[in-house]
Amino acid sequence: MNDITAFAPDAIADTGDLTNFGLPQEFSQAAGWLERMPAPTVVVPGNHDAMTSGSRKQALAAWDRWTAPRAEDFPFVRRIGNMALIGVCSAVASPPLMAYGRVDIDQAMRLRRILEATRDACRIVLIHHPVTPGLVPWRKSLLGWRHVAGALKEAGAELVLHGHSHCATTSFIPDTAIPLIATPSASLMSDEPDRAAGWNAFRVGAEASYWRIEMTRRRMTKTGEFINCGQLTWLRPRAPAQGTPASPDAFGTPSIPVYQDAIGA
Repeated sequence: MNDITAFAPDAIADTGDLTNFGLPQEFSQAAGWLERMPAPTVVVPGNHDAMTSGSRKQALAAWDRWTAPRAEDFPFVRRIGNMALIGVCSAVASPPLMAYGRVDIDQAMRLRRILEATRDACRIVLIHHPVTPGLVPWRKSLLGWRHVAGALKEAGAELVLHGHSHCATTSFIPDTAIPLIATPSASLMSDEPDRAAGWNAFRVGAEASYWRIEMTRRRMTKTGEFINCGQLTWLRPRAPAQGTPASPDAFGTPSIPVYQDAIGA
């Protein structure tokens, strides 16, 4: 919290698993933690927040200041400055030893409409499970990921943020140039740098025909200090307004990695 506060963020995105067992006391404790956030915060639930059929409903009710109040209200949008933070719910109760998520066709269709309606903004999609195969085992995967990937491919987005994998990774939504960014657990101590506790800091700027998105990976060391351990910048084409024909490379050309440094790792 202190490290995030030092960056003076305009907004904070939390991609889920605020609790362990999805218990009422945990939801209340998480709400108290969210109240102390140093900037407006947007939350999507994770699978640990939906361990039983009723726990997701309890989580959303406890966190309605920061997320959609009901499952049927997803996806939802929070406009902050020139950004549109779009929350998608993939958290569902799954059998023991499973931790999969699910997004059905209806939610994916609503996502596409929201993406179309927010083309003037830098559209940042938040979801707990990764929207691609291979980053987590099947038992932890996103069922219906093709529905989400299809909506993103058709309507476009500038960035997709997810959790769940407990590992800092950078990939792309399949068949697109949309960056798919994972952050590790905020509470996991690990000797593996990509799995050690940390968070990602993003800076978004509007240029003539691009969104400039700069990411700094922050990692906690064994002594509890935070260091920069990598930076990456994308120039994402700014989408035309709704109803304007897209240029051939509006979403088809790769994002441009301007620089990538390994610092202090």
